[in-house]
Amino acid sequence: MIRETSNQACLLHDMAIVRFKYPTATDTTREALRLGMRDRAEQFHIWLMEGLLARVIEVVSRVPAALADLLPIVANPDASINVRIGASAVFERQAGSTALQALVPALGMLSMHGDARVRAEACYFLGLSGTAAATRFLEPRLDDPDAEVREIAAESLEELTKEEHPT
Repeated sequence: MIRETSNQACLLHDMAIVRFKYPTATDTTREALRLGMRDRAEQFHIWLMEGLLARVIEVVSRVPAALADLLPIVANPDASINVRIGASAVFERQAGSTALQALVPALGMLSMHGDARVRAEACYFLGLSGTAAATRFLEPRLDDPDAEVREIAAESLEELTKEEHPT
């Protein structure tokens, strides 16, 4: 059930990104673009498994929208720790970027995932976004059944508040 939910979330996310980037594209073109995105996501996964983080960072630096291709890793509770850490490193390098801010709705969906690890990472990345738009997804996580998710949501909200009201 969890895997099915994460696959559905990834599919919905991919479709939303393609619709946003290519509003006049036909359904066939959108599907081809979505499948191309999935291929890049798989390539990122392979590179991270092989310890080639620098390649992923390079691609995302050149094509910031490619950050979205790491979402299937975030959504996959079965991804290896090395792959998850690599994806996290890429998200951290994109902190406050418009590419990360564009992913707030998708990360918000992941913050409601059935797996606590996925919710925790989504909350962390929402905090890195630097946008107040993330608060509407983080606030409900303050009552999450998992203590780590609650803690990360609180820390992320605190970071967002600091960014809104610097001292």
